[in-house]
Amino acid sequence: MIQLKKYKISVIISGGQTGADRGALDFAIKNGIKHGGWCPLGRKSEDKEIPSCYSLLETTTFLYPARTRMNIRDSDATIIFSSDINSKGSLLTTKFCIEMKKPYFTLLLDKKSLNKLNSDYLTNNYYKISKWLNKIKPNILNIAGTRESHCPGIQKTVSKILDKLLVNSGETIEWPPRKPDTLDLFSSFL
Repeated sequence: MIQLKKYKISVIISGGQTGADRGALDFAIKNGIKHGGWCPLGRKSEDKEIPSCYSLLETTTFLYPARTRMNIRDSDATIIFSSDINSKGSLLTTKFCIEMKKPYFTLLLDKKSLNKLNSDYLTNNYYKISKWLNKIKPNILNIAGTRESHCPGIQKTVSKILDKLLVNSGETIEWPPRKPDTLDLFSSFL
């Protein structure tokens, strides 16, 4: 595999759920990249509570769609690592990206591809993601995707993939860019 030039990123955010979200946060922490993101009230996650090692801010609701929308709003672009691109969460993330006119990239990570990081499928997608990042040029990258219980191993895989693609830019970018405003986030649900 030809060595990719890593994209310089300033901030990585996610919602803190197990799986893809935490894989991104783990990668950021390990590489000294500023991290953050919005999570549900009470730091709600499938394993009860998001650990305090992740610097996340709570929304004013327990509902997952609020944090999904806020993370898209407060980032420049989103990568969705999904084991099922037609899942409720992946479809909602895509919908919000389109509504807010935010760029997004979806990578299907099914059970077959999880342990084959050097497979042709992933190699081709490394180049596609790298090309996309260099075209979009995000400073704040939102990572979303499948939770660990729905696709065991996705957390470590996402961290490994990001390690091949990203490096710390060294730039200081303020995050969050504004105070949360959860009330207007539900207008599309009414």
